[in-house]
Amino acid sequence: MTAFERIERISRMAQRFRKAASLPDIRDNFAGYYSFPRASCTWSSFAFGLLLLELEPERDWHLVNGRKGSAIDGHDWLEDGRLAVDITADQFVGEQFYVGLAPSPCARQWPSKRRIELSDAAELQVKALAAIRAFM
Repeated sequence: MTAFERIERISRMAQRFRKAASLPDIRDNFAGYYSFPRASCTWSSFAFGLLLLELEPERDWHLVNGRKGSAIDGHDWLEDGRLAVDITADQFVGEQFYVGLAPSPCARQWPSKRRIELSDAAELQVKALAAIRAFM
């Protein structure tokens, strides 16, 4: 499969995920999606990353946590070494959600980056994924 075909396949799945994550049933029952896509990058990146691992178990999908300045000034997205998925990039003015070559266009705003394994997802984040999946 070419990189373009992967990007197209992941983009279609991301659109379904975003539509489901925006539903009142999700926003009202899972705090991490209350104002999706704003302030939802961690929850959304973990959930969508787990979907990506199911779709592409041979890939090294992981969460990238970008920071600058204070501990609360940050953003999360996904990378596998070649591609990036920033499922909530559109929370920032002038951006759209992103599926393409790594890194995310938002990465330039957060110079300090650390890798977080998707296996670190909290139990409630996994429950939210199950609820989102039901609407996809």
